[in-house]
Amino acid sequence: MRFSTTRFMKIDLAGAPKFGAELQALTSLLGTVADEPKHRCVLITHVLDTAVAYVEAVNNVFPVVRIVAIPYSASPSAVRTLRSRGFNVIVPASIPEIFTESEKQVTEALQESQVPLLVQEVGGYLAHASAKLSTFSHFLGVVEDTNNGHWLYESTGPHPIPVLSMAQSPLKSIEDSIIGDAVLFSIERILREDFAAICQGMRCAVIGFGKIGRSTAVALKGREAVVSIYDINPSIDISAKVEGFFPMPLHDLLPTSDLVVGCTGQTSIRLVDMPFIKDGAILASASSKAIEFALSDFGRECTVEKFSDIIWRYSQYNGKKFYVLLKGTPVNFRDGSILGTILDMIYCELFLCMREVAARKAPLGLSKSPPPIQEEVAKAWLKHHSDDFIRAMDDKVWEYPDSLKLGLPKF
Repeated sequence: MRFSTTRFMKIDLAGAPKFGAELQALTSLLGTVADEPKHRCVLITHVLDTAVAYVEAVNNVFPVVRIVAIPYSASPSAVRTLRSRGFNVIVPASIPEIFTESEKQVTEALQESQVPLLVQEVGGYLAHASAKLSTFSHFLGVVEDTNNGHWLYESTGPHPIPVLSMAQSPLKSIEDSIIGDAVLFSIERILREDFAAICQGMRCAVIGFGKIGRSTAVALKGREAVVSIYDINPSIDISAKVEGFFPMPLHDLLPTSDLVVGCTGQTSIRLVDMPFIKDGAILASASSKAIEFALSDFGRECTVEKFSDIIWRYSQYNGKKFYVLLKGTPVNFRDGSILGTILDMIYCELFLCMREVAARKAPLGLSKSPPPIQEEVAKAWLKHHSDDFIRAMDDKVWEYPDSLKLGLPKF
């Protein structure tokens, strides 16, 4: 099997495509899948410029017959590039439409060919369709990338198809730990360009202190913002306190916060919470989809105005107002959510999970990415992105986990 060199796509200010770092680790793993049979795939994913190389790499092994793009993370340049290279890219008009469109596209792909098909997705968009898809004997299963998707599959199970999730993998946690910097980069741009404001000294609330919430709080603190958090889990509130993030009850925190960042992956600010939002506050989401804020409920109780292309103003009947960025979708996707070489690692785990499903090794129902996959990904990444480890190929790290036995007592 021949593989073309795969690279991250970047776009300069003039719109001309440029190539950046190669997906070296992913490329090295492509050959771990047997040439035959060639199983097909559908991708339900973020179509950013950095995703073009990933799509082409996967296509070398699992021919990509459909791509359903997430609307808020569909870069026009990436969509054009993929279409110009022969890929069938569908961009739904809204998040609710992704669910119906995903089921439709996967069903059509199954009907048009008996060649086995698998899906890699980022949000649980097929969770309600698993029973229908299971009626096709050549449907292999789903690989899920996100916690939102994992939770949706969890709540709608059991599923009669394999659903292999990497959402709670230790490697995925690494990605989550750097999302906060991407979130803050985009928030800062909007603050400066649209509000003539800066983070320094701003009172900020981070709702949810999981991996993304913690990284967002750390990023804000690093910019000298005054950061407090709220988490529904009391143990996590204690953890936040000892880390210096001043947990507060939600209805005490909202009236004092100029910036509110939702990081829960659930609905963190409900209609009942809306009266407590500070006048003039800015709300931004750091989780997928558009679920952090109950915007439909807010819209029934507020006058909603499009303040700019990325800002919506909600005016309550008592005269108080607040602003929502990007319709409550993840703010970091405004700037591509660049993750550097860590993206190569994420793509590697997704690909190896697809390999697992294609080989019919994943069990029926929802399961998690197994440790051997994570170890294979980590070693591939170190071999291509860590000069120190590349120079030490005799190091014990390459024999992990067997090398753990070297330190065990001998009886």
